[in-house]
Amino acid sequence: MFNVKKVKKILQTKSGQDAIIGIDKLLYPVFLQNPEKLSNPERDIVLIEEWEREVNNGGFNQLFYNTTGNYSLEILEALKKIGSTGFSNIFEKAISVFPEKDVPKDRDARKKLLLKIEEKAERVWEHLDQEFNKHDEDIYRLMVQYINDNIADFR
Repeated sequence: MFNVKKVKKILQTKSGQDAIIGIDKLLYPVFLQNPEKLSNPERDIVLIEEWEREVNNGGFNQLFYNTTGNYSLEILEALKKIGSTGFSNIFEKAISVFPEKDVPKDRDARKKLLLKIEEKAERVWEHLDQEFNKHDEDIYRLMVQYINDNIADFR
């Protein structure tokens, strides 16, 4: 396990994306093995980083198809907690393709639903992928500020 001293050292020696990548390297292995060991703010950072990796790599289609889609509503909440308006708005639009804006947590159920909504979803998500890639909200600055504001929860 890591400790707050390591997180503080990263924040003192790195900034923006480099700081977040360093902190994610501490948190992500814990998330994979024992996610319940993470505090809510730690989990928020991991989920946002996982969300960003998925969308950057293969767009919203990949995000919802893969296991990261299990956490869609938690990711949206995490984006709002850090103060994101632009990226949270884009993600809300991506989620709105699902009936009643309800993204199934179960991957198999979600994959079946994706087949039913795929035509409409693809059109919407392709547009949102472009919005995501062009958006200029500094998500790393927001995450660093969120970590600093909740440093006591980074153990």
